[in-house]
Amino acid sequence: MSRLIAFDVDSTLLRVESLDTAIEAALAGMPDSETTRGQLHAITQAGMTGKMALRESLEARLSLASLDRDLIDSIAEILRQKITPGMKPLLASLRQNGDQLHAISGGFRDLLDLVLGDLGFAVSERHANRFVFDGDLVCGLDRECPLSQNGGKADILRQISGQAEQIVMVGDGMTDFEAFEQGAAHRFIGFGAIEARDVVIAAAEWAGADYARTIDALAIALRRQS
Repeated sequence: MSRLIAFDVDSTLLRVESLDTAIEAALAGMPDSETTRGQLHAITQAGMTGKMALRESLEARLSLASLDRDLIDSIAEILRQKITPGMKPLLASLRQNGDQLHAISGGFRDLLDLVLGDLGFAVSERHANRFVFDGDLVCGLDRECPLSQNGGKADILRQISGQAEQIVMVGDGMTDFEAFEQGAAHRFIGFGAIEARDVVIAAAEWAGADYARTIDALAIALRRQS
């Protein structure tokens, strides 16, 4: 059976949220940075659990701090050290078995390209949002990208599905479950080794989907073809 497996990136392939890592770095040393970090994490959680629209969550986070190209480049290097333990050999094993792998993220290409390259994803296998710049400063996001809004992962899966007989979506957030719920993936595997979100656990249980709390459990779930 030909199989396409799509992985979420933040808190799945990586053990951090890439955009939050960049914003936290920009906030360092600023007045009330602790309060703002608390707001950042609340906004992220609301977006990942479906309590806030994804685009609203992204734009609200971007409004909290000023990001520039130099900071983004430095965080992109740091993210190369934030790969979820055990993920790299798992991806290599899946490729060896003939699975087609894609990374589909609500994060941003400028932050993720280096680490996704390290993980073996070709440019055509990387799908993420893009910053809009005014000179060297981020002034927003590309609203034309499907991944800037809810349902975007389903749109991307439909675009790349090709001749795959089975499509699997792996991730920690409700935007990942949505791709399965909207019929763009045959299977959903919730991944809670980094962030176990109660609403995602409940959704997976309701749908009869798998939920893996460790990288070993994820590997076992992915061994099953259906």
